[in-house]
Amino acid sequence: MKKAALALVVFFMFVILAGNVRAQENGLRGDPEAIAKAKAMVESMGGVEIWSHISSVHFVHDWYPYYRPDSYREEEVLDLTGTRSWVKMQNEIYHRVRAYSPEHGYWSMLNGELSAGNEESFKNAMARGPFNLYRMARGVARNDSFYEITFSDGDIPGSKQLQFSGPDGEPGGYVILNARNEPLIWATNQYRYTFGPMKQFGNVRLPDWAVYDNGGTLYEMVSFTASHEPPELSLFASPE
Repeated sequence: MKKAALALVVFFMFVILAGNVRAQENGLRGDPEAIAKAKAMVESMGGVEIWSHISSVHFVHDWYPYYRPDSYREEEVLDLTGTRSWVKMQNEIYHRVRAYSPEHGYWSMLNGELSAGNEESFKNAMARGPFNLYRMARGVARNDSFYEITFSDGDIPGSKQLQFSGPDGEPGGYVILNARNEPLIWATNQYRYTFGPMKQFGNVRLPDWAVYDNGGTLYEMVSFTASHEPPELSLFASPE
C-alpha cells in the first residue's frame, strides 16, 4: 500500500514537472531578467491580467505633422490576435482609409479613390505588425512563445532596451523603459516613437502623446477602448 502511494506521488510529481517544462518551452523565450522587465512594463500599462484578455483595441489620435499646414484625426482598429489594422484619417480637405490583413492584403482609399497597396507595403506591414506595442503587451501578458526578449544597448546613451524578436530570431522591435518601467521609446525596424507621460484610459494606462521619429510629427491620444473580442474580418476587406 505504501509503495503504491509512493508511486502515485512520484507520478504526480513527474506530471507537474513535465507540465512546468512544457510551459517554459511554450512560453516567452530569451533572458529571464528581460522577460521580467517586460512583464513589469505590462504591469505599468494596466496589468498582466487585463492585457491577457484584450483581443482588439480602438483608439483615436490627433496628428500634427510639421511638414503640412493641416492637422488630422486618425482612428484605428487593431486586431491583437493577428496582423490586421484598419485606419481612417480625416480633416476638412483630406480623407483616407487604409487596411491590411493576411486575408485581404493591403488597400487604401484616398479622397474616394481606391488603390491596392504594393507588395512592399504589404510585406512591411506584415513584418512590423507583431511588434506593435499593444500586440507585444498582449504577448507578454499571455506568455506567448512567439516572442524572444533580450537586453541590448539602447539608442539613448547609457540605456538598455528590451529587444523583441520573433521565431526566426530576427529583431523586430524594442522598448526603452523609464525608471517606473513605463514605455519611453518604442520602435520597430520601420518606425520610432518617443512617448510622453502615461494617462489612464479605462483599465489601461498608455502614453498621452508621442513624437514620431526625429520629432517631425506629434500625436495626442484622444480616446482608447479595448475589447476581449477580435474585430470582424470583414472590416479589413476592400470596399470594392
